[in-house]
Amino acid sequence: MLVSFANHSTAPVNLGGAERSLLRFVEDWAAADPDLSPHFVTKAPRGKFIEALDERGWQYDAFRFRGWALPSPQPAPAAERAAFATVDYAAVNAIIRLYERRRPDLVVTNTLVAPWASYAAAVLGIPQAWFVREYGDLDHGLHFQHGRAGTLGDIGLLAGAVVTNSGAMRDHLAQYMPAEKISVAYPSVDVDRLRATRAEAPTVRPFPQTEPGLRVTVVGRVEESKGQHRVVDALGLLRDRGVTASVCFVGSWKQPGEDQRLLDRARALGVAEHVVFAGEQTTPAPYVEAADVCVTPSTIEAFGRTTAEYMALGKPVVATREGGSAELVEPGVTGALVAAADTSALADTLAAYAADPGSVGRHGAAAPDRLASVTGAGHDNAAAIARFTALVGTEGYRLPQAARYWFELPGAYASLGATSARAAVGLLTARVRSRSGAVGRLLARPGALVRKVTRR
Repeated sequence: MLVSFANHSTAPVNLGGAERSLLRFVEDWAAADPDLSPHFVTKAPRGKFIEALDERGWQYDAFRFRGWALPSPQPAPAAERAAFATVDYAAVNAIIRLYERRRPDLVVTNTLVAPWASYAAAVLGIPQAWFVREYGDLDHGLHFQHGRAGTLGDIGLLAGAVVTNSGAMRDHLAQYMPAEKISVAYPSVDVDRLRATRAEAPTVRPFPQTEPGLRVTVVGRVEESKGQHRVVDALGLLRDRGVTASVCFVGSWKQPGEDQRLLDRARALGVAEHVVFAGEQTTPAPYVEAADVCVTPSTIEAFGRTTAEYMALGKPVVATREGGSAELVEPGVTGALVAAADTSALADTLAAYAADPGSVGRHGAAAPDRLASVTGAGHDNAAAIARFTALVGTEGYRLPQAARYWFELPGAYASLGATSARAAVGLLTARVRSRSGAVGRLLARPGALVRKVTRR
């Protein structure tokens, strides 16, 4: 059985949670079914994701493309949209040809960022499924080119099954697509590897202070949405109360100087000596092991992989109650939940742990069993594999035959020598208007033409 998995990112610096979850999912599927032949469609150029595929000996084809969920909060100028459409739709056409040669039994798109392999599958009627592992706009600040409702609605239309990573995400998606298509499979956490590496010596001392007080570890990419600034602010509030606490941040950052900005913030609060940046670490477990308490301070997390990893290592977790982490942490038993915007509540919770070290041990000891009970049978990779396998042999959603022609249009416009699709249409309509005013008006507004055709 040939299954093509479509990934959205090169992972230039490190594997994100979506990539790690996909790799583990395919490993689990291959272990359960020796007949599985995995193939990957991924983004060029070579990055950490392709490195991971090579390590596993898995086949892949890489293409250059962007996506329909983009970092910019503002719509791109028309010329830029046209330029990227040319590249994106060239990728669709190349994937169509690839799938015609290989004829995968199923196409699985990983995350909501890029739909191009899904489009190719829909042109050919190949059954398909999607993993939706993030909110996109709410957690990562992405801008949906077609709006949130349009994007998620299209995923529900294209996919025979949609698997997401928490009940919170399921409820979110159900506002925009048929609820019966959606199921939950909590991502697998490599507990054995975490436990095997937690005794390793950290490359950076996480708590070098003579008196660190309550030791706090935060693992995750260092950026605004991940909320490290909230922990720094909480340390400042604790200092004002006479409570000592220190934090070690483990993870890389995209924006240059993000660590310095946080250090400046800590310096202004008088706690800079209690903040350590360990950077990206291939084995974060030693930093978790060194902590008393771990924190997931994100604005919102679809799942909360770091929350799960903290719990697997027997640490109490303080997490924001927005999103998936709230399903993992049992307040008063394995940790605490606070509102993302309530830094005072975060400080209160950390102060309570500092005052009662016994609660650190009790909550940490209860965490692994709690994690296993939530993410176990029925809501794990095995359940998702069963859903996907059931799609093999069915008829997938099929686009009109004209779709293949539409995907070729940006390249055709570019071949005219125009700098954008609008300019190319202008060249065409300039030639046509003298013959037919009605035709010229339609060609001058190609979106209206598409809408007129699709309504019929």
